[in-house]
Amino acid sequence: MPKISIIVSSEKLDKLFEVATLSSTAITMNWKAELFFTFWGLMALKRDFEAKNVTSDYSQYAEILSSAVNSGSLPNWRDLLIKSKESGNLKIYACSTSLNMFGIKKEDLGDFVDEIVGAATFLSRAKDSDINLFIS
Repeated sequence: MPKISIIVSSEKLDKLFEVATLSSTAITMNWKAELFFTFWGLMALKRDFEAKNVTSDYSQYAEILSSAVNSGSLPNWRDLLIKSKESGNLKIYACSTSLNMFGIKKEDLGDFVDEIVGAATFLSRAKDSDINLFIS
């Protein structure tokens, strides 16, 4: 079964949509997907997090993207990931180093997070992937 591994280092709405779209599409195509949330991307895994901002280069589109999500014409990125997890082929990892650096505890993370791992563990799992991406 093909596999995609994605390192997520942004909490911006446009980047989280990229991650959710690519991983859910992979799941639909009967691939495995592994996501490693690190640095600012880790913030998106917090229970109370709500992505509102977009990358500054595309700030003129922030309202359009937010409106599409609020109207339901685009699914919520988090809901898309949670739905994709039902397949059993999506794993979501939180970076242990970033967790410690930001003082975030395991109980602060959403229930959809599978495991807290370090970079070495994630890279050892990602090395056999067909596609590896870094989204920041």
